[in-house]
Amino acid sequence: MATTPMRQMSQVSKNEATTFSLRGAQLLKRGATMESIGLADNLWAHIKIYSSGGENGLHKHDKEDHVFLVLQGKAIFEFGDGSKKVAAPFEGVFLPRGTLYRFQADPADNLVMFRVGGAQVTNPADVDPRFKMPRELMGSRTDKESREADHKSASNGAHSEPVEIWPGRFFAGE
Repeated sequence: MATTPMRQMSQVSKNEATTFSLRGAQLLKRGATMESIGLADNLWAHIKIYSSGGENGLHKHDKEDHVFLVLQGKAIFEFGDGSKKVAAPFEGVFLPRGTLYRFQADPADNLVMFRVGGAQVTNPADVDPRFKMPRELMGSRTDKESREADHKSASNGAHSEPVEIWPGRFFAGE
């Protein structure tokens, strides 16, 4: 069994049991990051950190079920039916495939979330190198405008907006 420190998460293998710790994740002055924690054929996990912003366009994933668990800060989730949920630390949302949602970070503190996704994947070997998840799920967002809004708001870790770390500030006090 391999143990992977937070600063080496992108090297996680999908072929062996792996332990991990989210302690020591770098907090941000600006921007957002998404770091892979683990990847298996039909399951993947990430830590997502937002200094502000979020996934601002209402969207859904047609093939993926996923869960967000807030570890630090607050996330304001809004759903397709107009309902809202403010998720504080150790609260989250479970999103079955096809559920419309978006979220915004409360700018008072960095939003640190644990995200787990799963789906029946037809080609698990075709992994997007940026997100460490099956490429076929990257296109599952059905609203092109929501994807563009996310990129403009620097929300998903693959954006062109610069990320500025917060020197000496880490999740869980490391």
